[in-house]
Amino acid sequence: MWQPLVDRLAPLIQRVRAEATEATSSEIVVHRPLPEGVAVQRAGTGAWVVQGRAAERAVALSDLNDEGAQAEVVRRLRRLGVDRALARAGARDGDEITVGAMTFTWERDQ
Repeated sequence: MWQPLVDRLAPLIQRVRAEATEATSSEIVVHRPLPEGVAVQRAGTGAWVVQGRAAERAVALSDLNDEGAQAEVVRRLRRLGVDRALARAGARDGDEITVGAMTFTWERDQ
């Protein structure tokens, strides 16, 4: 009962597999994740925006009304290299920095 159908499909399947093998054997596709890190962009005179998945996540998952949580966010941002990125970009003491929903005045550690 099924044999005539199997006999007709088998050559088609073999042909499609052969074509797929030929197409993929000459092409190697490498999928790499986007680089992690932070990017700093000037948002005007004395204003900067920090972008980056980890930095934005540190802010988004914190209670910004709690001083302890704010201090932890600042520690996380330092560990992520936000201070270094801001310094390299040219940020100065007193500049406004925005990361996600958090805006703060930047003071460079001496």
